[in-house]
Amino acid sequence: MKRKVEPKQPLQPPPPSAVVAPEILDPAKFYALDTRPKKTFKCRVCGGDGATEQSESLCWVCRRLKISAWRDSEQQMTMSE
Repeated sequence: MKRKVEPKQPLQPPPPSAVVAPEILDPAKFYALDTRPKKTFKCRVCGGDGATEQSESLCWVCRRLKISAWRDSEQQMTMSE
């Protein structure tokens, strides 16, 4: 005896209000959809865009190079001692 095959019903997504609370969703939409221009600086080493005041006016590439060079010089000083 075979079982009766029931037709599969498509899954219905839950209503958006049930997934994320409105007090979290509203500020998130504000920051994600913010169209105000962001304040950017030119990198003082290479002149590329994307530098910020907190990154010492360096773009992410120059900042990573600076950190790598700093680590290398620190390792060389410990070897020579």
